[in-house]
Amino acid sequence: MENFDYIENTPEYLLGAEIDGYRLESVLGNGSYGVVYLARHIMMDRLFAFKILLAEFAADEDAVRGFFRECKTAARLEHINVVQAFKAGKTADGLCYFVMEYVEGSTIEDIRINTPELLSLTFLLDISIQLADALDYAWNSYKIIHRDIKPGNLLIKTSDRKLKLADLGLAGVGSSGTSDEIVATPLYMPPEVAMGAGSHDVTGDIYSFGVMFYELSAGVPPFTGSIEDLQRAHIEKLPPPLLSVNPDLDPELARYIDSMLAKNPAERPQSWAEIGRRLAAIRQRLDARPSHPLMHIEEPEPENRLLDEKSRRETASWYIVIVFTIVIIIGLIVLLIVM
Repeated sequence: MENFDYIENTPEYLLGAEIDGYRLESVLGNGSYGVVYLARHIMMDRLFAFKILLAEFAADEDAVRGFFRECKTAARLEHINVVQAFKAGKTADGLCYFVMEYVEGSTIEDIRINTPELLSLTFLLDISIQLADALDYAWNSYKIIHRDIKPGNLLIKTSDRKLKLADLGLAGVGSSGTSDEIVATPLYMPPEVAMGAGSHDVTGDIYSFGVMFYELSAGVPPFTGSIEDLQRAHIEKLPPPLLSVNPDLDPELARYIDSMLAKNPAERPQSWAEIGRRLAAIRQRLDARPSHPLMHIEEPEPENRLLDEKSRRETASWYIVIVFTIVIIIGLIVLLIVM
């Protein structure tokens, strides 16, 4: 790459730059530690997501180690619902990057803001079941937790509407992640993280998922306010029951989501496999219901059935009389003609 002095410039300053065979074409998003670009591999003419560690962290050894730990974490995961990582590196100028699968589509956050009508209950259950499967795989295979479950990290592919889980930048392996630093997005932060205790198993992600599902199905999050207000609410306040905010929601599902928001991690569902099975069972039950009430034809009462049967018998008798009469008349006419 050319010698780009990007320390004092915006992310757009690097557009058009060629880095180790990739050309940066546009900015896909940016966060606290890095910027994600849409990049084209020049030789293969193929698009990738290209994440670069922000310049202000490039001289921070801990930040660089954390960045490449993220790369290693992402590279371990091979799951249909997880964004795949391909390559990582550091240029001669000290620019740290890693290359990921580019997912053409929208985040759930984009859908929530721009086309909320697409967030049907069926859609939410479908993506939730896929997410549960991906996170169950990550935990059981490598003891990886995400630590930042939120709508902005869930991508929906345009081609097949399948989920892709993104941004493992805050992921950790078991208890190796820091426990004295708040690293979750405040709106979806588990109480234990808000208290500074950290999250070391799947129950923290399950709480964040519960907050997200609550928000998407109710139209409002369980808590609002400043960062400090949100931290205090996650620790101290009980959210309104989901069913009281959205009375049209299936009661069993609403109560199950409420259970994920328990302050005590031990009182939440304890595994993604359990969540996946429960949501799939709810989805199957809801699918079995009549899809259109107006198409439901009720059985007549016994008395009405008797009246209907009597009417049918009387109608049949009249048909017989009429037919018999017509036959006699035709016979008489024929007889007169012959004579």
